Amino acid sequence: MASDNKVQQTQEELLSHEVRELVSYRPHWIVRRGNMLFLLILLLLLSLTWVVRYPDVVKGSARLVAIDAPKLLTAKTDGKLEKLLVANEQDVQKDQPLAFLQSTGKHEQVLILEKWIRDIEPAIAGNKPEVVVQQPLPALNNLGEVQTAYQDFQNVLHETVQILSNGYYQQKKRALLEDLQYLSAIDTNAQKQLSLLQQDFVLQQQEYNANEKLAGEKVIAPLELNQQKSKIIAKEQSLQQFSAQLINNNMAEHNKRKEILDVQKYITDQQQKFRSALLNLKSKVEEWKLRYIVIAPVAGKVIWVSFLQENQLLTNNQELFFVQPPQSQYYAELMAPQSGLGKIRTGQPVNLRVESYPNTEFGYLRGNVTYIANMPSHRDSFLIKVELPEGLQTNYNKTIFFRNNLLAQAEVITDNRRLFSRFWGQLQQATQR
Repeated sequence: MASDNKVQQTQEELLSHEVRELVSYRPHWIVRRGNMLFLLILLLLLSLTWVVRYPDVVKGSARLVAIDAPKLLTAKTDGKLEKLLVANEQDVQKDQPLAFLQSTGKHEQVLILEKWIRDIEPAIAGNKPEVVVQQPLPALNNLGEVQTAYQDFQNVLHETVQILSNGYYQQKKRALLEDLQYLSAIDTNAQKQLSLLQQDFVLQQQEYNANEKLAGEKVIAPLELNQQKSKIIAKEQSLQQFSAQLINNNMAEHNKRKEILDVQKYITDQQQKFRSALLNLKSKVEEWKLRYIVIAPVAGKVIWVSFLQENQLLTNNQELFFVQPPQSQYYAELMAPQSGLGKIRTGQPVNLRVESYPNTEFGYLRGNVTYIANMPSHRDSFLIKVELPEGLQTNYNKTIFFRNNLLAQAEVITDNRRLFSRFWGQLQQATQR
């Protein structure tokens, strides 16, 4: 009995010790203030949803377009790169030769011939063919495919020079003009003589009329009247002969004029033949240059497409250079789908991520919507024009080199909404369901 009481007493003592420890234990601060901390975190998250904004975007595919795009220059024939005339990133002028390709002629001689044609062409167009006498054709004998056209033109030029200078036709024309002056002087003198003869005939006629009246009154004899009439007839015959002489003189003058016209027509035909030969030679030179000389189409900076060196073997249509104009303007053509199109407005910002330039390394281009088409395209997409005020400079301050048909993924930022409004909109949609 005493043993049982002792065990019970021991259990009570142990129980009282555990209770005392439990009652006297002070909980950790996170347990004591956890609700307050959770409330603060919740309030912080709610405030962040009010501060943080997340934009609404409409995505579409875009294509970069340049108003004055870099010009790509390619080789027009198979062969060697005979001579490089420019360095990479060198400034060049319009029509400046950049490289000589292998050909059967000398490039320098063809360029000399082209310069001669360019110098005389304005005078020829202004109907001043005598310039070919003042600026003779340079002697060239290594023009390749242009040599035949050069020889034909040289023959025509020789004939033209003979006509323009002191040649046979010019001398004949001057002689005919002198004959025409002589005939004109003879005609003037003959007209004066004819006028005098006419005056004399009038006086003779008046005298005959008076004598005829006297003969009617029996004052003079009829024989004397017949003598007066014979004089009138003689005067009239002289007038007729002189008039015939004037007609013959006019016919001679007319024939001289026809001869002058024939000579002038031959000279004009020869000049036209010369112009045709000049144009033919010019076209042959242009065709040769297009094939064997790489020429800058605009002024700007030349950029090599790849590493180039002289005597390098090239293939037809191989890309050689880009010529970057000094002031190129760029924009993007965006094809937007119908979903979300109603939210797009002019002036909204657009981010363009060019596919050829990863945005993680180069960033993206920034633009603004300036035009929205009213009618859809054949793919039920709407054309949107995006201006690029910063050109091809990305948000990483890196410049993208333009090439034709560069594609990009576009994001039109239609609304920069708060996260809170987004959550609230989602909550309203959920409650409405």
